[in-house]
Amino acid sequence: MEAIILTHTYLSWIFPAFLLIFGLIAFLKVWYPKHFAEYQKLIFNDKYIVIYGKKEHKIWLFSILLYLIQCISLALYAYIAMKYYGISSFLSVKYMFLEVVLAVIGVLLLKLLLQQWISSIFELSEFANDYIFNRVAYTSYGAIIMIIFLFIGVYTFKLTEAYLFILLLMLLSVNVLSWFKIVKDNQKEIKPYIFYFILYLCALEIAPYLFLVYGTRYLVGV
Repeated sequence: MEAIILTHTYLSWIFPAFLLIFGLIAFLKVWYPKHFAEYQKLIFNDKYIVIYGKKEHKIWLFSILLYLIQCISLALYAYIAMKYYGISSFLSVKYMFLEVVLAVIGVLLLKLLLQQWISSIFELSEFANDYIFNRVAYTSYGAIIMIIFLFIGVYTFKLTEAYLFILLLMLLSVNVLSWFKIVKDNQKEIKPYIFYFILYLCALEIAPYLFLVYGTRYLVGV
């Protein structure tokens, strides 16, 4: 599937989606220059986490837009991958991208709500806030890196299965890095309670997906 074909065929959704994502990034850079300057270096140091971690516990537009960028980026990647593999039988052709966007936003928001609910049950609210802030920062960073290379792949050369896999691996690598950062930043506190810490992470990260899977199966009657 060559990039020029993909561009002309799905221009109505792909190009505006890229434009929206890069527009939101430009907005963050202009209106939050200090935030953005530190956020750009997140992969190399955690100064952004240290400076804004506690402040961002209150809802800030910067964090909300980062989360929105992540949602749209993941949806666009999923949309292009589904088009590449011809997966569209259960979605409408005309509004397929919008359906994918709504699905991704719905899943991520529900996951966030489940994480908050689980943390309140286990009385982990303070740790959960730090954990969720770190995860949103890193997953959004990974999504931005992925979408830049996806843009290059769509508009400059032939898009291949290997390239799509590399982009996914890139996103997963940043996610794994965030886990290591969380462990490193809290190693003194968690060392005596490493077993419970692993359980906490499972409760905050894996449990929401289990709820989503079983909830979806229940709703569709599988």
